[in-house]
Amino acid sequence: MFFVEVSVFLLFLGLFSGWMLLSDRLTRRQDARRAECMSTLVDSLKGMEITTVLARYGPPRDQFSGSTGRSIYTWRRPPSNEFPEMRGLVVITLTVNESGHVVDTAWQWQHQD
Repeated sequence: MFFVEVSVFLLFLGLFSGWMLLSDRLTRRQDARRAECMSTLVDSLKGMEITTVLARYGPPRDQFSGSTGRSIYTWRRPPSNEFPEMRGLVVITLTVNESGHVVDTAWQWQHQD
């Protein structure tokens, strides 16, 4: 009887450990796909007019205007739901030149593993 109980315990322990490793691996894979999607999206904004970006993604969280005519726009997800869903905090930053076109894009992703 003792052998059966130990065998069942070890079987369940092995299955649980395998499930935990698999779920962690799937989460990392999903995060990598979402990060690639976000990179593609943010890179596609380069060269667009800021009015088009504002119409598509809504008002930014912050906007800073520089003395040279350039501006920086930032969005955060959450609370902004216009950008793709990701775990954690995503900050999208666009630099706009004086003619109103996006000249530089960047994004950061902060999450806990």
